[in-house]
Amino acid sequence: MQKWTFAPGFSMRSSPAVGPDGTTYAGADGYALYAIDPNGNLRWKFTTGGAIWSSPAVTANGTVYVGANDKKLYAIGSGGLLKWSFATGDIILSSPAIGVDGTVYIGSNDRKLYAIRPNGALKWSFLTEGIVRSSPAIGKDGTIYVGSGDMNLYAIAPWGEMKWKFTALSAIVSSPAVGDDGTIYVGADDQWVYAINPDGSMKWRFGTGGIIETSPAIGQDGVVYVGSSDRNVYAINSNGTLRWNVALGGIINSSPALGPDGTIYIGADDGSLYALVSSNGFPAWSFPTGGAILSSPAIGADGVLFITSQDGKLYAIGP
Repeated sequence: MQKWTFAPGFSMRSSPAVGPDGTTYAGADGYALYAIDPNGNLRWKFTTGGAIWSSPAVTANGTVYVGANDKKLYAIGSGGLLKWSFATGDIILSSPAIGVDGTVYIGSNDRKLYAIRPNGALKWSFLTEGIVRSSPAIGKDGTIYVGSGDMNLYAIAPWGEMKWKFTALSAIVSSPAVGDDGTIYVGADDQWVYAINPDGSMKWRFGTGGIIETSPAIGQDGVVYVGSSDRNVYAINSNGTLRWNVALGGIINSSPALGPDGTIYIGADDGSLYALVSSNGFPAWSFPTGGAILSSPAIGADGVLFITSQDGKLYAIGP
């Protein structure tokens, strides 16, 4: 059931994020980040110098971090006021991750991962040999994991030193996910999903029929869910065997979001958001939008789903 839509008039591929007060944040190709209240009304708009494909991250105090194609990371405070911006050497397609100490980690097409202090000062940067479109993930011990166009997944200590790197057969655009046991899961353009031990050795790999540029999601039972450009969503057991796969109506550029009951929510470029039953992948329902879905869904505390579409709308879909 559609609860409301918000239409800024520009295509949207930035995945929405929901703040602690229920405000939803999403970027658009129209050079702006929008804050929308729980009723679908515009709370504020922040203008950038480029399209926003990065997805915002929100802190407990309401500060919003987001990257833009004008090569900058922005920190935006309450009311949509700029706190600071940090310039990188190229466009930012990566999404920020926030450490427990408030450090903001983000990749850039200038081949670097940046660690930026909460006041906007550079803490350190780590140079790879390829563009960093992958969004970083942070382990329980503070290790930062990020993929690069140089085919490597990097494990970087909180002080900026490389711990190890794992080499795939093609670029890693996918954003890694870290399991409770420290296993790192990531997809690659070589069509494989990799499970990597905390020491950087390969635990297993699972082949799909297409490139994987979305991030895996990990269920409470350790099952790994991931979409592929072969139009399939895969459920992979924690030992690397297939539990099920289901074909959707379009190429999947969306990362799955898991509901509290285990339902898998994921979008496809056929314009639909799908709800899949975790036990067998059966589509419980689908919700059509007016354009391709290139973003990933977010789930509010009240169970409302949020998704952006290339039709220029942010959708709120009732629980």
